[in-house]
Amino acid sequence: MSAIRSLLSPLVLAARRIRSDLPLTAAVFGVVLVTSFVFAAAPRYLESNADDGLRFAVTKASPFERNVEITQAGRIEPSASDPISAVGDAGTRLAQRFPESVREVAGDRRDAVETTRYTAVDAPGVPGPPGTTRLLTLEYVQGAADRARLVAGRMPEERDEIVPLPFRLGQPRARLVEVAVPLAGANALSLQVGDVLYLEPDFEDVLVGPVPLSERRMIAAEVTGIFAPKTDTDRAWLEDARLGKPVIRDTDQRRYVYGFGLFAPSAYAEIAAATAPLPMRYSWRYDVDPSGFDAGTIDRLDSDVRELDAGFGESTFGQRLGTGVRTGLSDVLTGYRNDRDAAAAVIAIGAVGLLALALAVVALLGGLAANRRGESIALVRSRGGATWQVLGAEAVEGIAVALPAGALGLLAALLLVDGRSVVTPLLLVLGIVLATGALLAAAASSAARSGLAARGREEVAVTTVSPRRLAIEGAVVVSSLVGVYLLRRRGLADANGFDPYLAAVPLLLGLAAGIVAVRLYPLPVRFLAAAAARRRDLVPALALRRVARQPGVTGAPLLVLLLGVSVSVFAGVMAATLSRAQEGAGSASLSPLATGTLDAFRAGALLAAAYAGFVIVLALLLTARSRLRDLAYLRALGLSRRQAVAVTAAELAPPFVVALVVGTVLGLATAYLVEPGLDLTALAAGGRDVALRLDLVTPLLLTVALVVVSAVAIWATAAVMRRMSLSRSLRMGER
Repeated sequence: MSAIRSLLSPLVLAARRIRSDLPLTAAVFGVVLVTSFVFAAAPRYLESNADDGLRFAVTKASPFERNVEITQAGRIEPSASDPISAVGDAGTRLAQRFPESVREVAGDRRDAVETTRYTAVDAPGVPGPPGTTRLLTLEYVQGAADRARLVAGRMPEERDEIVPLPFRLGQPRARLVEVAVPLAGANALSLQVGDVLYLEPDFEDVLVGPVPLSERRMIAAEVTGIFAPKTDTDRAWLEDARLGKPVIRDTDQRRYVYGFGLFAPSAYAEIAAATAPLPMRYSWRYDVDPSGFDAGTIDRLDSDVRELDAGFGESTFGQRLGTGVRTGLSDVLTGYRNDRDAAAAVIAIGAVGLLALALAVVALLGGLAANRRGESIALVRSRGGATWQVLGAEAVEGIAVALPAGALGLLAALLLVDGRSVVTPLLLVLGIVLATGALLAAAASSAARSGLAARGREEVAVTTVSPRRLAIEGAVVVSSLVGVYLLRRRGLADANGFDPYLAAVPLLLGLAAGIVAVRLYPLPVRFLAAAAARRRDLVPALALRRVARQPGVTGAPLLVLLLGVSVSVFAGVMAATLSRAQEGAGSASLSPLATGTLDAFRAGALLAAAYAGFVIVLALLLTARSRLRDLAYLRALGLSRRQAVAVTAAELAPPFVVALVVGTVLGLATAYLVEPGLDLTALAAGGRDVALRLDLVTPLLLTVALVVVSAVAIWATAAVMRRMSLSRSLRMGER
């Protein structure tokens, strides 16, 4: 029974501490809630942004790049009931060979039939345009009639008529087919409604060459209508379907005009009979639907597109017999992947710093907990409590508070932020919850192993630095310098998207600068304290001597505050740089990857500033108990309330100024150091070169905000002092 009670003691201790210290519990709950929401929402936001970026890249690509087109040179025999349906059936059979991912993004299909190229032969006595050779291709494109309006005449129909040819030699009769020509083509070819062209196969067409000369037959084509596109959208569609303006090629002696004539789908049988045995060109174009693209399946889609290319073979555009496929979708996906990796690498730099800042704030909360509960920890240890019980109680308390906060943050992220990922946010939140418990337990470990907490004078003790700690701090400094060199030399991206070590370079720089600042800043403070001792005013001397005597207590808030300032300034500089790179471009011309990255850095700057402000409040709370006791002694010796508040403000000033100055310089320097290793051109308008913009507005606003937070925190401290009982404070530590 006693063994079970011993095992349950951490749970009992944790429950009592939660009830007895609600302000600290609320602080841990709030920090974990905000952090969990941010880092659960971030992956979902990035996924949604990546999907939008992929759809933007597909939409922005030209139809020839994004669409999938199967081409075939040969002959498809018309069916009896509906001649053109045989072409559609052939396209359906070919589409069944598409990989599943390609079928998912393939939208409407457009069938097209094209004869070989023909040269117009002028009839005797009916000369054509002087110095011009007219060439005509007869085509059928599914849906073309719905996008055209007649300017003159009527749309072509099935004719089924044989007419005599006006030539004395050669083929005596030919089949007459009806065609409609576009207005621009009619002008270039000098055609009008009712004109009849006598067409012979063009010997320069590569599909005509293999057919014996004796088997090449002429056909007659009558122009029954002249059409124009209905709208600008229809004009673009006709151009995309290769039914736009004729191609004109000039030489020193001749002008060659390559036009086309549109025949009716019901006339496919007579076209096939009139052109036999010449092969024809067929194409089945699939207009991909950008809304069907998913960035999470881009690797599979890219692999399937390459498999499609290999399965059908490269399209010959009808230059030889056989079937091929033509699509630039693989190039579109490759370009998008490069832009996505560039954006992910840039965001990773800021995200690593933010996550480390959030965990550092939690660790600072652990220090506050250990400071506030030093006496209770010492009491447990003096009554036989084991170290594992103390640490277990802190870990259980941290997880018990952080778990519901993390669950609420995760739930809010799932409800408020679009995205498909659930596992990644869940793992991040679980990691934050476990880290909270571990950090709180680690912060209490020193108090559990030391008797200083029982005396309540832990900040006065002489702090010694172990060789192991010096080695770790030296490793952080060296690794940050090496990381800067590698980042500037080879960039952030590697074969896996980005190098996590190089992505953590800004964080390492912040930690290195914080370590150096924590080690060095007591020296000038001691010098200032010695100088202030010569003044008649006690406030500067008291405050500076207190700061100089407790670098271990003020060092943790200084390090975290410096990290928060540097992350906020760095994010602000990156946001200003991207904003300048994207200015002048409309939102419709910018990829969501670019605008989303800009929004992420703006939000990161605000969040880091909020963490920095919270650290200032924690810095006062961290030493609140010992400060109130010392001020009570001084008040008993004659120090006024105004002077006591001034001492508090003066104690906060040195670490605040050091963190603000060093953090601002570090944030600006970090942006300058890592900028050569980042590919920002992918996030700029039009791929323009990006120059770093050292914006000073963000540091100025951050300074003003932190000064306001500091003033509010000092005012709250003054309010507590006014209610402070001297007799009760003087008895602190003796219970």
